[in-house]
Amino acid sequence: MGKLGENKSGGNKTGDAIVIVLIWGGLATMLFNFLPSINFPNNSLASAFSVFNPPAESRYYKEIISISKDKENFQNVAFHSENQADIFDIKASVASSDLFFAGSDNGLFVSRNGGLDWYVFSDLEKEIDSSEIYKILTGAEQNNEIFISAFKNNKGVVYKTTDDFFSLEKIFEINDEAVYDFAISGDSLYFGLSDGRILIYSINKKEVSVLTDLGSPIVGLEIRNNGNFIYALLKSGNFLVSENGGKSFSRCKFSDIYRGVKIKMFFVEPTNNFAIYAATNYGLARSYDFGNSWKMLKSIPSEDSAVSALYIDKGEIYAASGEKIYKSRDFGLNWLILDPQIGERVISTIIIDNGRIIVGTKD
Repeated sequence: MGKLGENKSGGNKTGDAIVIVLIWGGLATMLFNFLPSINFPNNSLASAFSVFNPPAESRYYKEIISISKDKENFQNVAFHSENQADIFDIKASVASSDLFFAGSDNGLFVSRNGGLDWYVFSDLEKEIDSSEIYKILTGAEQNNEIFISAFKNNKGVVYKTTDDFFSLEKIFEINDEAVYDFAISGDSLYFGLSDGRILIYSINKKEVSVLTDLGSPIVGLEIRNNGNFIYALLKSGNFLVSENGGKSFSRCKFSDIYRGVKIKMFFVEPTNNFAIYAATNYGLARSYDFGNSWKMLKSIPSEDSAVSALYIDKGEIYAASGEKIYKSRDFGLNWLILDPQIGERVISTIIIDNGRIIVGTKD
């Protein structure tokens, strides 16, 4: 089975992990009353949540995900699963503020109560059961579009849903490769493949074309300015930037300035395409000139300076190191320490939604 950061199948996984929670209560009856009213397209998979009550062998894990409703005080949440999971990504539904989805190395998880309880999701055709779900991406808000990247049986597949996974449409499939990361710009999806290629998929025309080949598995991808700016993080450690829609890429000179630095993930500011933050094994770095020059921020107060997850929210920096989150309101000059209480696991992803911090972890 393919692992994040590994070309094709096999090897060690370096991806992020997260978990989501689902409260059914009396929703089982409502679900079956609702399903007949859905008009599934011919090329869609009728889907349903398979777990109305946790199976007898299901266990309760509280360290896989953590949530803070006031951005400082975290509380334990319940992750209902037969096995633990490494969390790769977490996203909120466009249609409901209490509905969340989490992608992991053990399938897709769902929470219907704002992230307090997470349950495994299963479609009726078993297409995404036991898949590795690398990325969850929201599309057009008016259409409630959600896209997910999955890997199963040596096939990388991207699915689309417009009804919070009650139905699934397979829009892209490739043998022996995985879509580790992908991004959206207008009508186009950009797929970063494990073989180093970037593909462009037209959502309206349902056509795919090759944009470029970067020669190394793409583990991070961001598209800005209507597709003119492309940021790509490679498994090889190179961070590449294109200012002309992918016609050419320049390698950022980050490693030339700091020897031995490895970028684990990056974050482009929502309102400034030239401002980039990078989580590295030496700490947190920032560039204000499109990656041409970098500056290490003041070290976070951690015994281990490596940053494993990163999120920027309205000028506030959230950087994870080990089992703690470090928050700064002054560009890294001072840090507030947050403890999501995840035990010995490592924080792999952070999202902030409606004032809540939701943290996913990995072993």
